[in-house]
Amino acid sequence: MNSTFMVHDERNRQRGGPGGRADPRVALLRQLADPLRLRVVERLGQRGPATVSQLAGELAVPLPQLSNHLRRLREAGLVRVERRGRQGVYTLADPGLERLLPLLDRVTGRPPAPAGPAAASRTCYDHLAGPLGVGLYRALVARRALAERPDGTLGLGPAAPRDLAAVGVDLGRLAPGRRRLAFQCLDATERVPHLAGALGDALAAALAGRGWVERVPGGRTIHLTATGAAGLRQALGLDLPPELPERHP
Repeated sequence: MNSTFMVHDERNRQRGGPGGRADPRVALLRQLADPLRLRVVERLGQRGPATVSQLAGELAVPLPQLSNHLRRLREAGLVRVERRGRQGVYTLADPGLERLLPLLDRVTGRPPAPAGPAAASRTCYDHLAGPLGVGLYRALVARRALAERPDGTLGLGPAAPRDLAAVGVDLGRLAPGRRRLAFQCLDATERVPHLAGALGDALAAALAGRGWVERVPGGRTIHLTATGAAGLRQALGLDLPPELPERHP
């Protein structure tokens, strides 16, 4: 084979193909290939926003070294920083990264990390994640309101109209359009599925509208109220402790 052609072909492979069109997946995986940057992304995905000093302390990394890697993650569009007074608070730029890392664990066979402090319930895009999201998913599957499929999508089971109405979701008004109705989303902290898709978003909105869950201002953390804990126990037999005291006028 002509040596000039071989060099040209190798360059094309590095760029992503003929014409020099770079494959964005290569750039993403290159950033995640560094152990420290991977740990930063995993920490932000599992435990939420953090300052540089928090990250340095938790990851046991010198500040100058960490700052260099945070700069690279910012330039790659993987994290963003928001100034709060004199401190910069880092978050993931795209919540989709929370789903990517557990999938990499599954593909590579990496064992789950040792259990740390109990994770807070939160939103993942516009649906519910964490202990509450996982608990709701399990209850709806066990009660045959949701039917699991081999490809990770979910169908409506025979109990769907009754159980979803009991938590405020009107299936007759649910119009997913081009979106998938319901599918499994691997939870970043619980390592098991929660409910995503148009139905997952509708469920989250219904619980918030009833005052059964409340969002912590400025973040994605949510709390199950005492009213919500009682309502879910009655509607789905789901026994979860409230995370906020009942409020009285």
